[in-house]
Amino acid sequence: MRTVLVVHAHPDDEVFATGAATSVLSAAGWHVVLRVATPGIGDAADRLHASCDLLGIDEWDWLSTKDRWVDDGGHSGPQSLASAEPEELAAAVETAISEVSPQLVLTVGRDGLTGHPDHIAISSAVQQQQQCHALGARLRAQDVQAGRQYLQQLLPGEQIGSGLVTGCTAPLQEITGASEPRRRQALDQYYKGLGTTDLPDLITTYGRRGDSLLLRAVFDASGWHTDRFEVLSSSGSGVPSFP
Repeated sequence: MRTVLVVHAHPDDEVFATGAATSVLSAAGWHVVLRVATPGIGDAADRLHASCDLLGIDEWDWLSTKDRWVDDGGHSGPQSLASAEPEELAAAVETAISEVSPQLVLTVGRDGLTGHPDHIAISSAVQQQQQCHALGARLRAQDVQAGRQYLQQLLPGEQIGSGLVTGCTAPLQEITGASEPRRRQALDQYYKGLGTTDLPDLITTYGRRGDSLLLRAVFDASGWHTDRFEVLSSSGSGVPSFP
């Protein structure tokens, strides 16, 4: 059985960044293992179990220990991933790879998908691993623009998101064919209705105007069934074949 190791900074990244890919790989017979670096904010870690069940993730654990790093909302405080010693974070990823022995590693791309400093730190740590094939999730610039335009129609004049979500124009690898309802339901585990409520109705009840809302609009524009990736590192043994 082939194994994929998914490495993320926070609970809910497994939905936003790689939710389609894990569903597709699981359905194709891959063993899907998740390692999460921080417990997120609030009770996010408690919601992770249900999300994993929906996304085909067979098992998950902490990248180090539960309280080694914290999610401070992107402020890059002293216990955040962004402030961690790069060597320590890379060593934690290397240990996970040694324990899991994956044929493929998935994480976020070089831009952290959303520009979040914790995401960028995780991506950098994975990039240092040359013993396996690693892919980083990216958004297409055209999809980000479409999502922004849709939100501007619904919320004219409002600033949505951090301004760091830009996407890219370079060609990307695709893993596609996931169940849209299950990914939407996985997102609902963290934020009620964020995945399944129609966007015009959602914005009347969902008070946040951050990157999570922007990503929701991007998925509506580009499709929930596909994740796109850039190559972060390669073992030289060839690119694994995907469904």
